[in-house]
Amino acid sequence: MVKILILSLGALFIFACGHVEGTIQRAEKGLIVFSGNLENVSIKIDELEPFTPSYGKHYQLSPGKHVLTAYRDGTLVLNKIVFLENQVTMEIRIP
Repeated sequence: MVKILILSLGALFIFACGHVEGTIQRAEKGLIVFSGNLENVSIKIDELEPFTPSYGKHYQLSPGKHVLTAYRDGTLVLNKIVFLENQVTMEIRIP
């Protein structure tokens, strides 16, 4: 009886050490994709450097409030405040 108890406790100890517990947390990011007339357009988001958007390309930003402005040949065509959510892709249509 004592042998069975010792063997049972030994097996329990060995198997318990192999158990790993944890959580996986995804990185906090929101995505923006631009559509519409992107010809000669320059995009500025918050205080970042202006860039020229590409069709189908996703741009990664942190979740939260962002000020987005779009210029075509130096003329303002879009001034928008967007609220990005975590793990969500938002489409911005450029007129």
